[in-house]
Amino acid sequence: MLALQSYENGRKCPVCGMDITFCHDQNKVRQTFKGADVETCFVSEMREQAMRRFADSGEVKAPNSQTTKLSIRNG
Repeated sequence: MLALQSYENGRKCPVCGMDITFCHDQNKVRQTFKGADVETCFVSEMREQAMRRFADSGEVKAPNSQTTKLSIRNG
C-alpha cells in the first residue's frame, strides 16, 4: 500500500519511474527519444528464474502475490 500511495502522490510511473506528465505524453516522449535499445537486467533475470522455479513446483496458491529476495553469496 505504501508503494501505491507513493505512486499516487509522487506522480511517478510504476513502469519506467519517470514523471507521468512526461512518460504518458506520447508527443513529449517521441520528441525526446529516438528509440530504445534492449538490455538485460541480470538482477531481474535472477528474480524471473526464481519465480519460474517456484511456479514449476506446483505449490502456487496466489500467483500474483509472490515477491523475490536476492541471496547474498558468502565469500
